[in-house]
Amino acid sequence: MAQLLGICSEDEIEVDFAFKGSAGIGEKDPSGWGYAYSKNDYWLVDKEPFEENKFDKKEFSLRFPANFFSNFLISHIRFASKGRKTLENTHPFTQELFERKWLFSHAGHLRMYRHILERSDYLKPKGETDSEEAFCSILGDVKALGRLAADKEIAKQIDKTAEELAKQGGLNFLLSDSEILYAYYSGYKTLYYTEIRPPHETNIIGENNQLWFTLFVKGQDVQICIVASEPLIKDVHWKELDIDTLYSFKKGKRHKYVL
Repeated sequence: MAQLLGICSEDEIEVDFAFKGSAGIGEKDPSGWGYAYSKNDYWLVDKEPFEENKFDKKEFSLRFPANFFSNFLISHIRFASKGRKTLENTHPFTQELFERKWLFSHAGHLRMYRHILERSDYLKPKGETDSEEAFCSILGDVKALGRLAADKEIAKQIDKTAEELAKQGGLNFLLSDSEILYAYYSGYKTLYYTEIRPPHETNIIGENNQLWFTLFVKGQDVQICIVASEPLIKDVHWKELDIDTLYSFKKGKRHKYVL
């Protein structure tokens, strides 16, 4: 399945991040990968599609690990269900709203969605995926609240739209405006989160057969939240997200007001 990863830190931290050449599932190679991290309220995005029979494991060693300082990271490995294997159809997706760039990655497949999603005149997908259609639908409803809407009001609207969209199929997603990381779990496959509090006696290392990362936090007094399709770090407590529930994380902490 598509691999989602979101990291939200209280302060900017140093990160090493890499996709693995073994990112495939069994004999199936991925359709593309992408990751983004925030810098000065702006998302820096690196992503690449893989056309049929073009996945080359050697290429991963040439591009990774990536090293950067940030308090947000969102990554995605795509196994296409709708839309060609092109850059425009590769996650994460970005849209601008109220002078802020929003970022979105999705795991799942939405069926019979068009009667719901074709309602935003302001935001239009650049590609062909149901994922980006859902993204535009969510942000279109946020836009209707106006630029002065409070965080709690925005979260309630995202939750309401997500619940409606999830009736059409699998809808696990990560969404962020580089201030808050939203995570939604529709019950499709799995989605977990963990809160890692200081003191940090060692750096934090996460890994599976698709990706790995190191958070250089040894000796730092910083709190971190991580959302992932499956537990990636040993010796920490992971919780599965409640179904049809929106979670939000800010400055490395889960917010209590989220529905």
